[in-house]
Amino acid sequence: MPPSESRPPVNSTAAVNGWLVLILVVMAAALTFRIIVDSVRNQPDYTPRTVTPRGSLAEDEQSTIRLFEAASPSVVWIHTQGYERIGQDAVAKRELTSGTGVIWDEQGRIITNLHVVKGSVFGGIGELEVELPNKQVFAVDFIGAVSSCDIAVLQIRAAAGELQPVTLGTSDDLKVGQRVFAIGSPFGMNQTLSSGIISGLDREVAGNSDVVLKRLIQTDAAINPGNSGGPLLDSSGRLIGINTAILSRSGDSAGIGFAVPVNDVVQSVQAVIAESQRPQTPTMGIAVLDEATAEDNGVSISDLPAGVVVLHVYPNSPAARAGLVGCRVQMGAIILGDILVAMDDRPLQTASDLRQVLSEHQAGDTVRVRVLRNGRIGEAEVQLQPLKVLL
Repeated sequence: MPPSESRPPVNSTAAVNGWLVLILVVMAAALTFRIIVDSVRNQPDYTPRTVTPRGSLAEDEQSTIRLFEAASPSVVWIHTQGYERIGQDAVAKRELTSGTGVIWDEQGRIITNLHVVKGSVFGGIGELEVELPNKQVFAVDFIGAVSSCDIAVLQIRAAAGELQPVTLGTSDDLKVGQRVFAIGSPFGMNQTLSSGIISGLDREVAGNSDVVLKRLIQTDAAINPGNSGGPLLDSSGRLIGINTAILSRSGDSAGIGFAVPVNDVVQSVQAVIAESQRPQTPTMGIAVLDEATAEDNGVSISDLPAGVVVLHVYPNSPAARAGLVGCRVQMGAIILGDILVAMDDRPLQTASDLRQVLSEHQAGDTVRVRVLRNGRIGEAEVQLQPLKVLL
């Protein structure tokens, strides 16, 4: 009988593990397949949308676009740059004020509101700059202003061909209800266009410095802070007014804006230019306490000492740089400022004496002034500057 064959023992545990691995792989594959199938079935439709042609712009839209493209190169941004404290020991350059202006002619004259530039010109607040639509920035010379119309004339030095003067219209034939457009820099957003209608004519509104502005154009075109000095245009793109004021409890546009009519603007510009071209008496940059001013302030002219009393010294003026001091009010009483007793060794008794001596000088001359202050005599040298035209 042949010997029986021996068989290797069966490892039952390894077999079971193999089957488990196989089952898990199959389940994972099935689950993956299910996820893929569900994702395909639930996938949203990402088919690109087609753009619907709009056709040509409406005629009134095309007209507005043409108007803006033609007129906007004549509109400039006017802003005052200065320094503000940002900490105990640091300052940073900031834009202090801003407004709008209009290119008047190819010689570089810019028209704006007096209240836009008054702080810089007369208050010494920051440096005035004009920025063209092409981002060129220019320093500004103040030529003059007509306060009754709130119109100021500035001068920039731009190369020939760089400036596009605004197209001039008339305010003789304006009608309530006709369309108007304003371009400006509300809140510093330069080259902003708004539109509306003429809501009224021949309005009167209290302007800055208690001046009542007359014959104004009323419009519901959006006029906001920063629009001042910008153009109000008719539907032909002609200048018919300079935006100057709003009526609003919040200070923002409430649909009641006002513009100086262009006829008044033309007269103001012509008057300023004519006056600026005359020989100008130079100035020290002071206001004097004459008889009328003394009476207005309750000061008896008989109580004044001999000489010319300095009432006010304008900031950033020759007198300010020389250290002269004006009058001040203390406990309800006026404390006299410096008293000018002589200029270039010529005695000064009245304001007329001062004007006579100044008329014999030119802007840029340096004069020697003898000053009485607190009972003591001193001297100061003052370099005269051109007198700013303010009509």
